[in-house]
Amino acid sequence: MESAARLAQPNDATELVRLRVLMYRTMGLPTGGTWRDECQAELTRRLAADDLIGAVVDAPDGQGLAASGLAELQRQLPSPSLPTGRHAHLLSFCTDPRWRRQGMARAVMAQLLERLGDLGVERAELHATPTGEPLYRSFGFVARSGGLEMRLMLAGTAR
Repeated sequence: MESAARLAQPNDATELVRLRVLMYRTMGLPTGGTWRDECQAELTRRLAADDLIGAVVDAPDGQGLAASGLAELQRQLPSPSLPTGRHAHLLSFCTDPRWRRQGMARAVMAQLLERLGDLGVERAELHATPTGEPLYRSFGFVARSGGLEMRLMLAGTAR
């Protein structure tokens, strides 16, 4: 079955949050708290702007979304390895369990990468789960080298 992905619109925000909850649960992460309303508002705002792109597949039964993925567009100072400084962080890939193993995640990734290419984005990065790694590798993603990835959480957020 060939799944058709489309670019996400601001009115997809509620379903995008629902799929993010499913993604976090699948990863064994907590999903409680007040983040959902804030996330929905942010998705609505940013999908209407130019710094967030989403790709989605509508559920075959007409009930919401079956799959989704997002790309945050970023800029950094140009460098020898990134001459324009344009790159993207891919995140929030999820397929509703009812629709898995039907090529929907592949369609979402293909749609996002096509759009990023149209925008002249030079590099796309993501954090892969073991479940998603084979799909990402099939598109040419490779493990990052060149240094230890480090993080510092600020402003009292959970570490």
